[in-house]
Amino acid sequence: MAWAFRRRIKVIPGVSINLSKSGISASAGVRGASLTFRSDGIYRNLGLPGTGLYSRQKVGNYGGGTPADEPDQGFLPDEGFDETAPDYSFISADPLEVTSEGLQGLQQAVIDANRQRDELKRDAASIRDSLSLIRFGAILSKLCLVYFLLPSLKRAIQAGIKARQDALREVSSSIELSVVSLAVEMDAECRASYLQCQHSFDALTRCASIWDVTSGSDVDRVRSRSAAAMSIERSTTKCLRQGVPGISSPELPLVFLNRNGADIYVYPGFFVMYESPSRMGILDMAELEVSYESTRFIETEAVPPDSSRVGEVWEKSNKDGSRDKRYAENRQLPVMEYGEITFRSRSGIYEKYMFSDARQAGSFFDALQGFKSLL
Repeated sequence: MAWAFRRRIKVIPGVSINLSKSGISASAGVRGASLTFRSDGIYRNLGLPGTGLYSRQKVGNYGGGTPADEPDQGFLPDEGFDETAPDYSFISADPLEVTSEGLQGLQQAVIDANRQRDELKRDAASIRDSLSLIRFGAILSKLCLVYFLLPSLKRAIQAGIKARQDALREVSSSIELSVVSLAVEMDAECRASYLQCQHSFDALTRCASIWDVTSGSDVDRVRSRSAAAMSIERSTTKCLRQGVPGISSPELPLVFLNRNGADIYVYPGFFVMYESPSRMGILDMAELEVSYESTRFIETEAVPPDSSRVGEVWEKSNKDGSRDKRYAENRQLPVMEYGEITFRSRSGIYEKYMFSDARQAGSFFDALQGFKSLL
């Protein structure tokens, strides 16, 4: 019996990421015939393995204008005015709009791999349903003794079960293969630097508290009687190591889970803004601006055990910081030292994270900046 999934399976190409001083590019194909996606266009590479004969030809450009010709979409002022809106929103553009031109081939290959895997999973579910149905029919025929009285029916049922079992094994294997195999080429200096990024990131994941800062508003300190100059909205989140669906790589990326948008996956040389299997953006790390600052934060929630307490303030205070005695329930709040890491790009990425251990956040920032400087 022929199954629909066999007509859907296509070969998912392996992709090689090349890191160099001139930038980052992605190559897809096989030895002797491949395509290279770079910021200045798409190139076809042809050669005869073992002969030394090699040819490269530009075969296309990317559509649309260059980033310099387009407005900075991520930082355009809002139209109109909303008194309830925060003064600062840390939220990124649509993931599909942030991909670097040299990495569009990789982006499309991963999305295609995820789409094929979803189709194959539906095929697998259909085959399982059919297998369950024929097994149920076999049980009924045995109860009625027809299964034993009609050898032809017995052979048909057995053949049907075997065909579906074989098809299920094949489609399951195809699901496992529906990924982009990613290889990253780095010299010894780059690899050692990225290894340091991994070590410092692993330490960062062990912070007692990690927050995704989603927005902030300036505070009228006279009116509110507050010692804080800004009020922020934050949500508890996590940092961890896990792969992007659709990519198979020996390097597990560094992941910052995002509470108000796409998650950030940091690979060697590039990072992925992942929202769903069909919605993701891939950006050259050279286009990413990363900043760090040690900040003093007035904590109104539980104090993380790994953070440093640098002072106290009154919840309601006078201009000179003294206690405002008009508030009977006034209390002292701890001032904590936290670390903040911000990701920005001209294509519209704007994400801020706060860490209870400022020292670990600073160490990771230094390691990441050191790696970026080598690209």
